[in-house]
Amino acid sequence: MPATSRRTDLAEGSWDDLFDFLDPARPARGQPGRDTVAEARCLDIVRKLTCFFAGRRCPDAEDLAVETVLRVAARCRTVDVSSYLDRGGYFYGVARNVLHEWQRDMLRDSAKREGLRRDLTAAGTDSSAWKRKEAVDRCLEACLAKLTQRARRLILGYYGEEQGEKSAAHLDLANELGKSVNALRIEAHRIRKTLRECVAGCVQVVPERARRGGAPADG
Repeated sequence: MPATSRRTDLAEGSWDDLFDFLDPARPARGQPGRDTVAEARCLDIVRKLTCFFAGRRCPDAEDLAVETVLRVAARCRTVDVSSYLDRGGYFYGVARNVLHEWQRDMLRDSAKREGLRRDLTAAGTDSSAWKRKEAVDRCLEACLAKLTQRARRLILGYYGEEQGEKSAAHLDLANELGKSVNALRIEAHRIRKTLRECVAGCVQVVPERARRGGAPADG
């Protein structure tokens, strides 16, 4: 992996540890071509891991592959290499953990969107268009994409937990965003109103197109 792409928040020496892990016969410091073999193996592993994640329908497959390599770089100094004749096997073990985390996050993210959709739908029952879940889902995604990253993070985080855990989750989110819980509620209400108006316009304009699988027009 080229030096320019190396993450700077890793502990000092982590990349050397990774290259030693990838190339046990790596030449001594100062020798010509010291990193050639290790870098080639690292790039090959990123390519294979990208295929691993893509084959499991992860849209950010390359990012997850790089995250896997970074995790290995951070810990490979402590790995008992005697049990890894093929060092690539260790990367796949870490990759499976990364995959499980990604799947868990996707489920949590889906739950956030479902909670938000239910709230918006409950307030929009005056129109039969709101009762078409596929159309509402498509329009909600289009309208969420129009928000700033911060606003999207806030509104999805606001809907992210079960009822009994909402208070603690809202407090954590408020602290993360540097505001009071009351200010968080006010801003969430404002964003929700904006989304409701956007989705309402969208589901009224393109119900047939949404049902056929086309992208909704701007609301």
